[in-house]
Amino acid sequence: MSFRLSTLISWVCIAIAALGVYLVKYAVQGVQRDVAALEAELSKERESVHLLNAEWAYLNRPERLRALSDKHLALMPMDSRAIQSVDVLPAAYDAAAHDAAPSGEARLITVGTAQ
Repeated sequence: MSFRLSTLISWVCIAIAALGVYLVKYAVQGVQRDVAALEAELSKERESVHLLNAEWAYLNRPERLRALSDKHLALMPMDSRAIQSVDVLPAAYDAAAHDAAPSGEARLITVGTAQ
């Protein structure tokens, strides 16, 4: 039998291509397994997020929070007579006067009174 060099090269190229296809096929199957595992994990995580959102909504019900605040906090409704005018506030810090003061002393101003 007489083989020509071009025939031999063709068979070698076909063998290399077949080996390449074989390796790519199994590499793709490995990637598909990884994708399937990640999709399953993602599905579990989505289910967990859904469950946590439902739990958050359950725990933040206004009637539950009101009962907890009544039980654990000593809060009273605000009396409208407790609201005062701005004139009763203590002295306020004057930043502009502080920057202008030579010794770095802060000057206090009183809201609503003349100095």
